Amino acid sequence: MKIKLITLTAAAALTVAMAQENSDNVGLASTDNAPATEQAPAPAPAPAPAPAPQVAPAPAAPAPQAATTAATDTATKKPAALHGISYNNVGNTAAESTVADNLNKPYKMAGSKFVYIEPTSAFSAVAFGDQSTKFISFEMSNNLGLATFGIANRGFGASISYALGKEITFTKSRDAYEQTTEDEYTVSAGDIVRARFALPLGAFDLNATLFWLTYQNETSTSEEYKDSDDKTTTDVENDFWDLGGKVSVSNDPSAKNIFWNAGVTFTRHENSNEREHKAGSTTSKTETSGMDAHIYIQPEFNIGGTILKGNRARVLLGLNTRAPLKFYDEFDDDTRKNKDDFFTMGIYAVPNIFAEIKLGNCWHIYGGADYTWAVFTMESEEYITDYNDEIDIVKNNITRIRSLTGATTVNLGARFYYNNFALEASVENTFYNNPFRGFADGNNNILANFGGFIYF
Repeated sequence: MKIKLITLTAAAALTVAMAQENSDNVGLASTDNAPATEQAPAPAPAPAPAPAPQVAPAPAAPAPQAATTAATDTATKKPAALHGISYNNVGNTAAESTVADNLNKPYKMAGSKFVYIEPTSAFSAVAFGDQSTKFISFEMSNNLGLATFGIANRGFGASISYALGKEITFTKSRDAYEQTTEDEYTVSAGDIVRARFALPLGAFDLNATLFWLTYQNETSTSEEYKDSDDKTTTDVENDFWDLGGKVSVSNDPSAKNIFWNAGVTFTRHENSNEREHKAGSTTSKTETSGMDAHIYIQPEFNIGGTILKGNRARVLLGLNTRAPLKFYDEFDDDTRKNKDDFFTMGIYAVPNIFAEIKLGNCWHIYGGADYTWAVFTMESEEYITDYNDEIDIVKNNITRIRSLTGATTVNLGARFYYNNFALEASVENTFYNNPFRGFADGNNNILANFGGFIYF
């Protein structure tokens, strides 16, 4: 709880710093806002001005002409190559950046000025500022609104995110002879505090994330009973949270044809119950570890590059891999008695294809497909069935090994852009097979996306 309060205080300080930024500073030029791959329609040339010598001396003519050119360039500024969530659903590392990609690496938001709205996934983001870029995004965490506030420049970026779902109830009941008080504290599923930091380091960049997430409703109570002769208290605390982080590096700053990133995620998944009862001078305390309490470690490595390329089209091939490991706590199982050792591990490979083509001056068509393969998974458990009999203890070991090919996912999308405006939309094969099921499946995976940009 203290960690969350400290992090929220940091978020408030960050917001104040953003508000106090001098808005009159000189604007930062950004090459990211004008990629060569998106050619906005050229405006019709303005009528030629009257010959300069008739209205002013010849040496003064170049200055007005330069000012007119600068104004025209600003008015016809090409939109940035930044895409919405509908782009690159297969996660190919060599594809252009999306809003989500840059929010995950805050320093890449530097120099951006845009607003993005996507109603299908309840997501929005805005970036603004001169010498340093400030950015804000809103999205959902379970049924709670998740807000992100961040600041970035070319050498460093940081952000803080939070979604709050907390409720405290105080109850008191008393008469002339006795009194009962009860305090109840509830934290809703989806309550999260998250901090991100990222910076370029020469040819590579470093990205770090820390988070504390409540993954299911968590209720703790404290009850006290008093009368003229006695006093009893009962405290019950439930813990259902994830505390973890991720560190990754990539070659984004220097990559030309082959893009890769590597990282590792650490998470403590807590699932426990603690009950303490005091009656006079007697105290009893029980602690129970849930069946799902574990430590989670996942190394990952993703790589992608161009395999076909034309003047206005290209095809990318990539491979995303991960190797999750889960080490479960010991716990008491009603069926298998005492489980001493239980862990799972695996290697997953997801090859992907991503293709895109520019059509005319205003259209960009893109699509991709990926294929999930559980190359190797293993589950191992050891438990004792007759642990009450020290002489006849029976240990059982079970190991399961699998290799399984999963689903193939295909999606297709399009982007329409003109001047400083862009719209993007995409659909996946599941949505196409049954379009009447809505924009998301039962697991809140978006099957159809639609969003729009305005660039500045």
